[in-house]
Amino acid sequence: MIGGIDCSSKAVHLAIIDDEEAIVDLKKYGSKAKLAEARFYEILDQVYDDLSIIDISAAAIESAIYIQNAKATIAIASVVAGVKYGLHRGGISFAAVDNNTWKRQVLGRGNAKKSDIMDFAVDLWGDRFPEQDYADAACIALWGKRYAREV
Repeated sequence: MIGGIDCSSKAVHLAIIDDEEAIVDLKKYGSKAKLAEARFYEILDQVYDDLSIIDISAAAIESAIYIQNAKATIAIASVVAGVKYGLHRGGISFAAVDNNTWKRQVLGRGNAKKSDIMDFAVDLWGDRFPEQDYADAACIALWGKRYAREV
């Protein structure tokens, strides 16, 4: 099974798909702490705890994106780096992918909007995504299964 991971400064969303590309599980690791530093540690503690027990052989993770706000960019990049390290420590192979790349290869358009991603995910897996980030994670997992060389 392959995990797809979508990170933000407030949460990490994980979608797990099987060999037939069916969704096996959707998980969210989040924090409501006000300070980014506190959120960072709470989120990564949850991810690390779960990585030791979830059944995935590999993962695809969206690379950190540049946001015009430097603090937000740094916070997201920190979460992505922390999750990558957790995957490494857990012995789970992974590939990082730029958001434009997975969108282009999975949806056919690198500039696909959030509504396009949700529509694609619902068409493929049904209406089971309570948040946009779950749909993104599922599509990232699909990219990992179909296109990633490292995974």
